[in-house]
Amino acid sequence: MTAEKTSTAQIDWDAFRAWEAEQRRKKEDRVRDARAELLVLLRNANVTGVEAHYDGYGDSGNVSEVSATPGGTSISEVDERLRDFVWDIASMLHPGFEIDDGGEGTLTWDVTKDRIDLDHADFLMERIPELHEDI
Repeated sequence: MTAEKTSTAQIDWDAFRAWEAEQRRKKEDRVRDARAELLVLLRNANVTGVEAHYDGYGDSGNVSEVSATPGGTSISEVDERLRDFVWDIASMLHPGFEIDDGGEGTLTWDVTKDRIDLDHADFLMERIPELHEDI
């Protein structure tokens, strides 16, 4: 039987943090650019507001509902882009929310004022310990 070799490689935490910051900056740039493009498209379609619900758990999730104001306004041409945009904002502000017990939320976009509000909730399993000794 031969002895197993163990890795003694060290993690370069400074490099990791720099990489992580770069990824976050790229995502913020994508979200900012998508917001500007969608804003023009939505305003051209006379949309004054958007509401979208998203949820995730067990390492997956989706944007389940997207609606536009005024009611009956068609957003089918930008629906997929809106869903990606909503998911990107939720995951940017709450990274990993879709893991394990997950979370959910509603994004409300006042297109007229270009104001976005995110109402988000994380689901957490709670542990309530009790100790019974010498029973």
